[in-house]
Amino acid sequence: MKAKHVAIIGGGVAGLAAGIRLASQGVRIRLFDARDALGGCCSTTLLNGYRFNNGALFVAVPRLLDHACARLGIDRASALPMHRISTPQASVLPDGTLVILGDRDRVRIEGAQGDARTATLLGEIERSIEKWNPVLQIFTDDLLTRPLSLPHVLARTWRHLAKLRGTLADELLRSFSDPQARAALAAVTLYTGLPAEHTPVFQIVGLISMLQDGLHLPIHGMGAITDVLEATLRRLGGEIRTDAPVARIRVDGGRVSGLALASGEIVVADAVVSTATGMATFTQLIDPAVVPSVMRRKTQRAPLSQRTLGIQLGLRNRLQPPAHSVNHIPPWGEQKKFLSPQPGGVRWFNYTVPTQSLPELAPQGGSVVEMFAAVDESLPLDAWTDAFKADVADASIAALGRHEPLDIATTRLISPRDYAERWHLYQGAIYGLSPAARPDQQFPHKTPIDGLYLAGQTTYPGFGVATSMFSGIFAADAVLAR
Repeated sequence: MKAKHVAIIGGGVAGLAAGIRLASQGVRIRLFDARDALGGCCSTTLLNGYRFNNGALFVAVPRLLDHACARLGIDRASALPMHRISTPQASVLPDGTLVILGDRDRVRIEGAQGDARTATLLGEIERSIEKWNPVLQIFTDDLLTRPLSLPHVLARTWRHLAKLRGTLADELLRSFSDPQARAALAAVTLYTGLPAEHTPVFQIVGLISMLQDGLHLPIHGMGAITDVLEATLRRLGGEIRTDAPVARIRVDGGRVSGLALASGEIVVADAVVSTATGMATFTQLIDPAVVPSVMRRKTQRAPLSQRTLGIQLGLRNRLQPPAHSVNHIPPWGEQKKFLSPQPGGVRWFNYTVPTQSLPELAPQGGSVVEMFAAVDESLPLDAWTDAFKADVADASIAALGRHEPLDIATTRLISPRDYAERWHLYQGAIYGLSPAARPDQQFPHKTPIDGLYLAGQTTYPGFGVATSMFSGIFAADAVLAR
């Protein structure tokens, strides 16, 4: 039966993309978000004149965003102009060596025999790009633009299967001779919460894309992506309601019949697309009596991503770091220390300064600094009181202050408890599932409950702005194919 009325839970980029795709095919869309603003983890908040990101810090693999927008009928270049970050990342090693990664003319090593080491690194980067660019193109122009199909993956990648075995650490050891350069390259993917020795080798396509295509920032910040998607959905007639938390997905006779809002309002729908993670959907939003056993097992076994403490500073002074994002990292092979709490004093940390590329995100002469601190994963969410998160943040701020002048005007802290309660991220896990989750651990777009579909963090591909948009497109296509 063709769906005529679809309710969408969640107004992040996945929910908005699903709504646009369905509305463009004549389906009546009603989208509900529990928060007072749309965008989820791809949005910004203006606080005392400083515009802070609420999650995503940049657009990686820009070609994939272009493909997603094209599928939604959006001309990305005109609707969403972006600034290319020419020097995305720099890493400081314990002996003071600085490794800068950016466009080819901006890659350099500052330290002992820096010129010779830079020349070697540039040659190795060129060979690595040549080796991996065919795989990058297959991923960005094909595999990531459609739902996961193992036969199709094998058909498109069989020539490259030997490359896709092992870990990122294995590949960096094979391809880069300088251990400090290897440490800096591995640091590019530490945002996943995994050291290189535990990171699947295919994650190198993100590194190759950064070195070849750069990272990008939408003009006016990451929230501009949400603004474009919201405007498109409204133009197509979609109904959007904020401050409208969903209490229950209604299932009658084995089929979805709509939603019950926390206000008590009943919403009738032929189908529901939930972006509230697969875990939350099946443990919090559906009567346990009707949850299929396969979904119950999947939620129980789901490997979650890391938690983190978000630290955002609005500075009165202008910082000029060597790159958009700067890492202070341990040596090669010891980067687990970067991902663990440092109770004796923070030595390893990352900070991003988006105002280096977009100074308008802060008052004139000011800066925005954004950090994500490693936390003790065993702590219950209730432990994250305001006083406790301030104490944890102070250690990271003090570490940053040893390297950068900080004239702090505004501080914004987001704890794992905040991510869980205010951003509705399941148990505060910032990516939902671990980036190392196997395909069988990811949640399907079409569920065993008739009329219930999933998009967002826990569906393939699972994380990233463009891939989250595609997850919404995939869920919408599944609805249209019913």
